[in-house]
Amino acid sequence: MMVRTRWTVPHPPEVLWPALCDSRMELRPRCPVFCLGAPRPTACRLPDGPGAVGARRQCASEQGVVRQRITRWEPPAQLAFRMESTDLGFHRFVDQLGDEFELSPAGTGTRVTRTTTVTVRGRRYAALYPALWVGLKAVHRFVFRNWQRMVVAPPTVA
Repeated sequence: MMVRTRWTVPHPPEVLWPALCDSRMELRPRCPVFCLGAPRPTACRLPDGPGAVGARRQCASEQGVVRQRITRWEPPAQLAFRMESTDLGFHRFVDQLGDEFELSPAGTGTRVTRTTTVTVRGRRYAALYPALWVGLKAVHRFVFRNWQRMVVAPPTVA
């Protein structure tokens, strides 16, 4: 299954790129999907420092962590990674999960495209695809809203 979401932010790719590598999700979710059990992202980071192909990336939620390995690193245009492990509840039925971000100039801003690809284990879990699609779409939009806010209003240092 593939879930693709596009979002446009009023900033150039170079300004948005750092959010893909180090960000905190501080807004309240608008979507009730998170109340129904979808894991709400709280932060993403590169635990080993600088990013590169082969580097680790971690995304935390209120329910656990997804540990990823970067497979494409082309700042500020493309970032891709695949899940290596997770302690989230979906680990029982998700076999593979990968994400790709494409940032392209759009006028004075950036068009961000996020594509998530998921495969589940066996036929018995195929019925979960609709719920996974809805949950992933909500996660995409929630993260984009947070990144847009973060870029627009970066935290102040006292």
